[in-house]
Amino acid sequence: MSRNVLFISYDGLTDSLGQAQILPYLIGLSKKGHQISILSCEKPENFKKNNQVVSQKCKEADITWHYLDYNNSIPVVSSFLTVRKLKVKAFEIVKQHTIELVHCRSIIPALVGESLQKKLGIKFLFDIRGFWADERVDGKIWNLKNPLYRFLYSYFKRKELYLFKQADCIVTLTENAKSFIQQEFITNNNFLVVPCCVDFDHFDPSKIEKTEIKKLRESIGIPEKDYVLTYVGSLGTRYMLLEMLSFFKILKEKKSDASFLFVSKSDTSEIEIICKQIGLDLNSIYITSCEYTEIPTYISIGNASVFFIVTSFSGKAVSPTKQAEVMSLGLPIVANLGLGDTDMILKETQSGVVLTEFNSAEYERVVKELLDFKRNKEEIRAAAKHFFTLTSGIEKYHSVYKNL
Repeated sequence: MSRNVLFISYDGLTDSLGQAQILPYLIGLSKKGHQISILSCEKPENFKKNNQVVSQKCKEADITWHYLDYNNSIPVVSSFLTVRKLKVKAFEIVKQHTIELVHCRSIIPALVGESLQKKLGIKFLFDIRGFWADERVDGKIWNLKNPLYRFLYSYFKRKELYLFKQADCIVTLTENAKSFIQQEFITNNNFLVVPCCVDFDHFDPSKIEKTEIKKLRESIGIPEKDYVLTYVGSLGTRYMLLEMLSFFKILKEKKSDASFLFVSKSDTSEIEIICKQIGLDLNSIYITSCEYTEIPTYISIGNASVFFIVTSFSGKAVSPTKQAEVMSLGLPIVANLGLGDTDMILKETQSGVVLTEFNSAEYERVVKELLDFKRNKEEIRAAAKHFFTLTSGIEKYHSVYKNL
């Protein structure tokens, strides 16, 4: 049974995240026969750069794409104004396309979806992505000592509880988050777990020529024989940069030809500050960035990849896209304990090493395991296919779309 679906996202399709974690799913669902309309918030710089590519993909997939300008010029106020604009536009789209189901990515779009459900009887799918308000506190974006942020936290936690009760289906990224919601909240108990998946055709090591990797290493300046640890993706307060660099320092002590490559579009100025703080030679650190289409080649420069992410309450719901990307290319991962389902997957599939504490002795243990790591690329990629195939994710959403 095909459905007319409106997908609402606060993230833009022209963002790297939109191209990696939104559009591929919706193209797949369109191919399943669903009529997909998208409403997104686009950042001007990304829209200018990637609009033509995204528009062409939507056109080829028979997807109707509507968008608003992303505006965060006045923190907090801009977000509430955006919700109002999204509601107005969403009601227009519903009338235009006879929408039967609204699929909302995260809590701000869910405020719009619930309104459509309440006023028009449209089925409402709440794809939570994470515990949004808690992520902002854990990431030190909201300081609860500030009355404004304390009010916002309370407001969004009340809304979250209400949306859990109202949603016709709740989608989480992890089994960990699903279990917590089922235990702590009264919901309709219609759940789906879909981790961050990847397109295995795009992240396919057999399609990347060794000469291409060699040229890229040379262009960045990494010595040909170096052992390369990579970090790929955003950097911010939730990403534990000090701990990752401290881990690398131990790796460097044990393996003198080790290099650390950061591939990120975030502000990386803190890397130099922390290196000086802990006495780590900057000559072993390389920093670059790339577009989504280039990520597989950049990851393939590495011998292994690392990510340490804050694992307080909000960590229950985290499914790092970088885990799926790195594993699909057959590389081992070093990650910290308590991050969504990450540690369970790495242990179960023997696809990396899990750090249990942030101290020198534990860094040394993990470095030794990493340097002794024997599992080959084919085995890691096969493990990734069990958890992270885009096809599997599309099938899960397709099943919900049909049955809601």
